[in-house]
Amino acid sequence: MNDSTEKVEACLACGSRRFRPAFTSTAQMHPSKEAFLFSRCEDCGLIFLSTRARPEALGQYYTEHYLPYRGDRAWGRYAGFVRQGQQRLDRARVRAVERYATLSSQSKVLDVGCGKPSFLKSLHEKHACECWGIDFSVEGWRGEAGFDPLHLLEGGPHDIPLEQQFDVITMWHYLEHDYDPAGTLSRLRACARPGAILLVEVPNFNAWSRRVFCRHWGGFHTPRHTAIYTPQTLSILLERSGWRVVRKGLPGTLGPYILWWLSWRERRGANWGASMARYFPEFLAGSILLAPVMALRRWSLDTQLVVAVVSRPVGHKVGRSVGW
Repeated sequence: MNDSTEKVEACLACGSRRFRPAFTSTAQMHPSKEAFLFSRCEDCGLIFLSTRARPEALGQYYTEHYLPYRGDRAWGRYAGFVRQGQQRLDRARVRAVERYATLSSQSKVLDVGCGKPSFLKSLHEKHACECWGIDFSVEGWRGEAGFDPLHLLEGGPHDIPLEQQFDVITMWHYLEHDYDPAGTLSRLRACARPGAILLVEVPNFNAWSRRVFCRHWGGFHTPRHTAIYTPQTLSILLERSGWRVVRKGLPGTLGPYILWWLSWRERRGANWGASMARYFPEFLAGSILLAPVMALRRWSLDTQLVVAVVSRPVGHKVGRSVGW
């Protein structure tokens, strides 16, 4: 413990105060070798950071070494290929929403931790629904053209106006960063219309790549990820926060090769603050060589998707925008 860290007193999923040290992991996508302690809850099994960076100290881990903040510009002359990959990911996420919601121009959708809101833009262009996004940083859309039809807010989940009631809420790799995931999910429950759905995608502690790369696994993202969920522990958290889980253990939209490559690069060492152009040829070659394996491993759930709903009060009629 030091002035920039704090001790967690209870499990983030079930609230138990019974947990034991599991392993340490050094800071990833960061030049320091500072170690952080992950513990395992003795009641529900959640793996979470029991010694973590204080919220006011988190900024030092979101620098030019943090690749997601740099986006496609980090890849130099290969940025166009990276943008195409993001477009494919956005389409996959649109399809995921379409599986569980009937969208129309009357639907209202919220994406928490939207970053660069290209997913919301794709959803709006296809279904003309009212799309909202919120993120702690405006860098994802500052000065960007094409996002004008979207309602974009700077802040956290507790800054979402309660008068805004949503039919669909998505969190694509946001919840694992949250310091108070139960409080966030409860707030979103208050912002959801009866019958609304929630889609949550996070890394899966049961991932095959976690077993291969151990403490270097990219899903830990130490110390930015506060907890690494399994389908079971994520379901416990959701149910405890007022949601009813209807699907769990689904494959995530983020392909397994991304997490594998980030882990491999973390183990071998990478200058995450430099241009990623130097790594692109190996990234591309690996994606081609491992494509058959990754096609099978998709079902090993390196990332997982869980779907939950707001329980309908007795006598409630199904809304016009969400269908089951």
